[in-house]
Amino acid sequence: MDKANLTSLRKEIRKSARLSLKKHYWIFVVAALVAAILGTQYANTTQIFRLQRQIREDREAGKTTEMSDIRTAMGVDGSGDGSVYNDLVNGDWDNIAEAVGYRLQVLQGKETYVGDVQLGHSRGVLASIVNEFESGALLLSLLTVIDTITGSKRAAAILFALLGFAIVALFWLFVINVYRAACCRIFLEGRTYGKIPFSRFVFLYRVKKHTKASLTLAACTLMRYLWMLTVVMYPVKRYAYLMVPYLVAENPDLSAGEALRLSSRLMKGHKWEAFLLELTLVPWLLLSIATGGLAGILFHNPYREAVFAEYCARVRAEGIAAGTEGTERLCDRYLYEPAPEAALADAYQDVARDSEEENADLSPRRGFWGWLEKWVGVVPSVDEREKAYREQMDTGLKKEEYQDALEGKTYPTRLSPFREAQKRRKTEHLGYMRHYSLPSLIMLFFIFCMAGWLWEVTLHLVQTGDFVNRGVLHGPWLPIYGSGGALILTLLYRLRKKPVTEFIAIIIVCGIVEYGTSVILEIMHDGAKWWDYTGYYLNLNGRICAEGLLVFGIAGAAFIYVLAPLLDNLISQINMKILVPLCAALIVVFGADVIYSGEHPNTGEGVSSSAASNE
Repeated sequence: MDKANLTSLRKEIRKSARLSLKKHYWIFVVAALVAAILGTQYANTTQIFRLQRQIREDREAGKTTEMSDIRTAMGVDGSGDGSVYNDLVNGDWDNIAEAVGYRLQVLQGKETYVGDVQLGHSRGVLASIVNEFESGALLLSLLTVIDTITGSKRAAAILFALLGFAIVALFWLFVINVYRAACCRIFLEGRTYGKIPFSRFVFLYRVKKHTKASLTLAACTLMRYLWMLTVVMYPVKRYAYLMVPYLVAENPDLSAGEALRLSSRLMKGHKWEAFLLELTLVPWLLLSIATGGLAGILFHNPYREAVFAEYCARVRAEGIAAGTEGTERLCDRYLYEPAPEAALADAYQDVARDSEEENADLSPRRGFWGWLEKWVGVVPSVDEREKAYREQMDTGLKKEEYQDALEGKTYPTRLSPFREAQKRRKTEHLGYMRHYSLPSLIMLFFIFCMAGWLWEVTLHLVQTGDFVNRGVLHGPWLPIYGSGGALILTLLYRLRKKPVTEFIAIIIVCGIVEYGTSVILEIMHDGAKWWDYTGYYLNLNGRICAEGLLVFGIAGAAFIYVLAPLLDNLISQINMKILVPLCAALIVVFGADVIYSGEHPNTGEGVSSSAASNE
């Protein structure tokens, strides 16, 4: 192909990739971000934050950043790792403990800011886990335990090395490799269809091909490392094996040998073309570095993945047209082109038939309760009308899974050469599309208050070893959790059919509630703080942080789609003559605690801190 045609092809591929990215922006961003976190792709995105801090500190100190400093910041300084490894083999534990302790101190001091947002990881549960792993402190603790049991440092080192290798190998095989294929699958489906279900993240497990697929990708990685030893041949083989994860995403039943040979055949004559295509993405990589990795997360990484999904689809089509040996194994036709309406109608005829059935006519309530039901999903009680509504919603949810496929919006799993295991949904009977009665909503508020209190107390107990009554109130409840639970259950009622939108909205609502509560408490109590996230990942003025909001988002989604319906079913079984007085009693006791704590808040070590102590 001449130079003009190559340029035209690259432009066409990038244009198609941008259209695909525009259609599925958020799910593509999430898919690429998870890949960066796992290290399957784009690991440099997370390392850029360290490099930015190193350069800024050197500039403030009036010195030039040396190459050794850059290598350390990017996590490629081999001296430390090699030294610790040698000490481990030789049983020199004093040096190991000293090196681990020093590295842990360095990691705990890493804090990177973008404006008021802190990106470092000096404090917090997530930070503690990351630092323990990065420094080797956790592994050193395990090594000490093994030594105590065996009575031999050398035996402990061998057992420890074997155990560590097994854990890393299993994680690499069944998480990292499986996710790499799943990520390719998401981007391939995104170029063909308008919607991508989140179930595609685990599609290899659903078709029960995760073991074979992971072993195939492991063999590909091993071959790349072996070719890397030759230095000269590695760039050639890097592009020769470019198609492997995409081939596995289409046909996870391919053996390692089949995938490697087929990728090499398909990429014959295309390696230089792929190299030039990758060069066109370098400016976006530079922008990612210039913005501290943020542009990589928000654009470069998902865009690059979309570009190569488009490119590999075109190479595949060209190979099939040319009759390349092995392409007969590429049998997932509807991954690359929409299924015809006749095939969809035949495969989903039961869905088409059921969709024509008329739903029961449920007249809306009138007046105040009608408004509450429509906008926040609250009803006075679970009457016959509400039971009929729940049954109708349950039936609708069962149909919805295949309706998008019937309409050609999503990949038609019933037409796939690899049928997904159709397991009965354990939460199907829960029916999250329901209205909640007022007594049930009150009980859920207190249950979530107490669950939040138990979570905070347990977390503090694990971290410090001290039992502390957390929160500004004296009773076993944290109203911020109950308020958050009640708000997301009511204010976000109309978003409940859209899990992704609901999840994002949960994080926003919980962030506003937590930030606002922090400000109000500090104003009311002379600057005293009941929580301070300074030093946590992505914290904003120490009032909220990404770690906490992520926990709120996950817990909130679990609350809405699983826990709240389950608890509501249990609460509905309580006789109203008992339930109403119980709600009233809880409100009275809670109100008294709020009034008393307004004058005498719960304070002390591990509960709150004064403004002065935080300066």
